[in-house]
Amino acid sequence: MRPRGSQQEARYRRRLEVRFSSGANPPSIGYSGNLSRHGVMIRTPRVHPPGTVLDLELRFAAGSVQVRGRVMWAREGPMVWLSSGRVGMGIKFIDPPENLAEMIASGPATIDPARRGAG
Repeated sequence: MRPRGSQQEARYRRRLEVRFSSGANPPSIGYSGNLSRHGVMIRTPRVHPPGTVLDLELRFAAGSVQVRGRVMWAREGPMVWLSSGRVGMGIKFIDPPENLAEMIASGPATIDPARRGAG
C-alpha cells in the first residue's frame, strides 16, 4: 500500500464528526472521508477556499482532538454528491498534537481501498 500523488502516507477510511471554523465564525460540522496523521478529507457542503486556516475538532470514540489545518483543495457541488466524497475539503494539519496517531489507532479503521495497490 503506497500513497498516490502528493500524499506522503496511507490514508485510513474513518467516519468521524469534524467541527471546523475560521476566525470568529460559528463552527460547521462535516464528516471525515479519510484521515492520516498529517491531514483529513472533510465531507461537507460548506467549503472554505484553499489557503484558509481552520480550527478543527476531530471527534474520536476515545475523545476529541483539537488541531489547526490549512485547506489544500475544496470542491463544491450538489448535496447528493456528499456521500460519494465528491464535495468537501482536503485539510493539511498544522503542528498536529503528539497523541493524534494514537487516537487514529484507538478505534477500528480500515485502509482506504482507493489507496491499496496505488502507485
